[in-house]
Amino acid sequence: MSRRRAHRRPETPLNLQSRPVKIALGAVVVVVIFGAMLAARNGMSAGLLAEAQNFLTFYAGVLSLVALTTTVALGLLASERLLLPIPWRVRAQLVHRAAALVGVGFLVTHIGMKIAAGLVPAWGSVLPTTNLAIGAGAIASDMMIVVVATGVMRGRFAQAERPWLWRGLHDLAYLAWPVSILHGLAAGRTPAAWVSWSYIACLVAVGTALLLRVVVSLRPAATIADDLETLPMPEVAPAPQSVPEPISIVGRERTSSKLRRVV
Repeated sequence: MSRRRAHRRPETPLNLQSRPVKIALGAVVVVVIFGAMLAARNGMSAGLLAEAQNFLTFYAGVLSLVALTTTVALGLLASERLLLPIPWRVRAQLVHRAAALVGVGFLVTHIGMKIAAGLVPAWGSVLPTTNLAIGAGAIASDMMIVVVATGVMRGRFAQAERPWLWRGLHDLAYLAWPVSILHGLAAGRTPAAWVSWSYIACLVAVGTALLLRVVVSLRPAATIADDLETLPMPEVAPAPQSVPEPISIVGRERTSSKLRRVV
């Protein structure tokens, strides 16, 4: 058990006050304001804005699903040390968090565009009170927002000594993700055959990775240590204590007599 804990590395929560996050958010705000100013000045920019709006109306949900699929896959890869070495796990966790923020951004855009187009009421995007397909999207979006929020507040859960609560809420992603795929296949336009097969391939891939994680987590710690072929810690001999040299009174007398002669 001590070996297993020794390989774990404490993870720092995502700091929304960090300089890169502030720069990214500031850049997004500047681009949005600049685009709105251009759209207000001439009709050509208004046409481009309308095209961008149409693009986001149709494809923001797809981009959100791609980003959240990447998030789930990287979360599975970074969760177990048998799948990736520690340096690659740290990189996977960073990309995992970035993909989660991108996915939620496109998710909010997708919901806003559908509400603005009058395809779904505002309350229907939160509560599953419409048809089955749109209700599945509302449930999936609610769970995904909870998952990302718990990921951002991971440090607070660790300080409160409730990792089990964080784990239970964060694992909602494994339920929200297939529900979002069901929503994408049933609520939108009739997908092409290759889109349906790609969704099925994503389900199989993530399901296999999830099954592998469950199998690894159920194995005893001793077996995992044997698979990793961890070398025993070398026994370090205690450093010998330095013994102070004996003080010679004769040496002091001789030294003092020499000093007297020199003087």
